[in-house]
Amino acid sequence: MKKLTTLFLLFISLLINAQESNTKVAYSKDEVSKITSLAFTSTSVKDLEKINWKDIESIFEHNKPNEKIALSFELDLKDSKNKFKGKMEVSGETKNIDSLIYKSKKIIKTLIKISKKYENH
Repeated sequence: MKKLTTLFLLFISLLINAQESNTKVAYSKDEVSKITSLAFTSTSVKDLEKINWKDIESIFEHNKPNEKIALSFELDLKDSKNKFKGKMEVSGETKNIDSLIYKSKKIIKTLIKISKKYENH
């Protein structure tokens, strides 16, 4: 009985040690996430007028130059009489971020101009 108990304890200890895994997780501090799209949704024209364009440029600074990115702008005037809702988007490569921001500014101006007709009616 003593031998049986010793063998049983030996077997259990080997079984427990066999289940212990020595996995190593590799973590790199140099990993950077990429952002491929940015969407602005607003219920007020004032929010669109206050966009900080330098922040938008910095959001995409870690992307590779040839990666596709998209900027979209949506205005939803739920409180207006006609319930105006408009959405516009520009897309291109990260290396062309300056031209995408320029196009976005023009789109925002157009969206604001159209929506002002519906904002308080």
